[in-house]
Amino acid sequence: MSQPPLSLQIMKLERELGTVLLHRSKRHVQLTAAGEVFLEHVTGILTAVNEGANAARRAARGEIGRLDIAFFLGATYTLLPRILRRFRAENPTVKLGLQDMELPQVLDAVISGAVDVGFLRPPATDPAISTEVLLREPFVAAVPEGNKLGKKRQLRLADLADEPFVMFAPSRSVLYSQIMHGCHQAGFHPNVVQEARRPETLVGLVGAGAGIALVASSVQMRGGTGVIFKKITGPLPMTEIAVVSRRKNPSPLVDAFLQTARCAMR
Repeated sequence: MSQPPLSLQIMKLERELGTVLLHRSKRHVQLTAAGEVFLEHVTGILTAVNEGANAARRAARGEIGRLDIAFFLGATYTLLPRILRRFRAENPTVKLGLQDMELPQVLDAVISGAVDVGFLRPPATDPAISTEVLLREPFVAAVPEGNKLGKKRQLRLADLADEPFVMFAPSRSVLYSQIMHGCHQAGFHPNVVQEARRPETLVGLVGAGAGIALVASSVQMRGGTGVIFKKITGPLPMTEIAVVSRRKNPSPLVDAFLQTARCAMR
């Protein structure tokens, strides 16, 4: 900026403030006391504006902010820890709010906006929701120690036909319908003697001798006293875990999290 326009701008500023900011002479210009105080405050304001602009750019890139995540217990066995470790390493300034929920609550929380993303077992058919499967895993049979089935190297689903079953509650888990359908295709209807909501409860009941259970293979990582886990063959689908988010107005932070989740689970 050339000198005359700069001088005019300073004079205009002085008129707006109603005070002189500079002592002027032909050879020297010096801040007045009012000018020194004004400069101190303006410098702080400019610094704050620059910091705000940088923060806005980082937020637009999904590097800062807060992300609320809903999950169910089964996601904590393998998938969720792997994704969160990577995301925190890549985005250390992002605050994460983690909420443990029952499966039916996760989808509602995402749809309502209570959380930004959620982990659940498909299907999630609401048109407002985007669903991406991140993990597929087989079922395994949890068998009480001492049961004759524990001596077999591998079990067929039909081998369980005469066993009492400890089963997921039908209203609490999509795995219930998958297991029932598989058993029917194998030629039998399971004798359900006990129901439970969570896989670790099923495994505990198996260890107590209540019956056998079919659970996702990752449940083996939590172990179980008095329980043997056996591979199983037969007409059972793979269990799935998906990440869900709202289709409308996706944020850069959600996009960044989804990208990390994909990379972590490849």
